[in-house]
Parts: sequence; C-alpha cells; structure tokens
Amino acid sequence: MNYTNELLDAVKAKYELTSEYKLAQKLDVNHSRLYCWRKGKNSMDWEVAFKIADMLNLEDQCVVSGLIDDKYKNPRLINALHQISAA
Repeated sequence: MNYTNELLDAVKAKYELTSEYKLAQKLDVNHSRLYCWRKGKNSMDWEVAFKIADMLNLEDQCVVSGLIDDKYKNPRLINALHQISAA
C-alpha cells in the first residue's frame, strides 16, 4: 500500500466514513479524483495533503516525506528529496 492510501484510510477510519463517496465529500474533492489517487493514476495535491495532515494532527514534514515516493517517478529526485527530509 502506498502512503496516499494510508492517509486516505486514516481519515476514513478517524471520521468513521463508510464509503469512498463520503471520504471525497469530507476532503471536498471529486470522487473521480479520489479514485485516481487510490489507483496511483494521479498524485494527491499538496493542498489536500496538508488538509489531511491537519485532520490527522500530523506534522507537515512527515506528510511531505511520506508522499515523495507517491508523487515523483525520477529515482534521483526521490533520493535527493529523501536526503533533504532526513537532514
């Protein structure tokens, strides 16, 4: 499972949401966008990621670090970003 799905599942559990439709409503996004994030077709917008961080009381840096692999495909960029976040 990727970090995007972990975040989405955590919101769904915290707010006891019983469907993907209700999760999309809670995040104020279109259900098709949520579907694309779940399937890895698109990456979650940073704005939504930070909204989720607030909802789950997570540090922004943790969310950014967790989403790096989901958002980017270039291994060199991913490695550089992980090194920055570890510093």
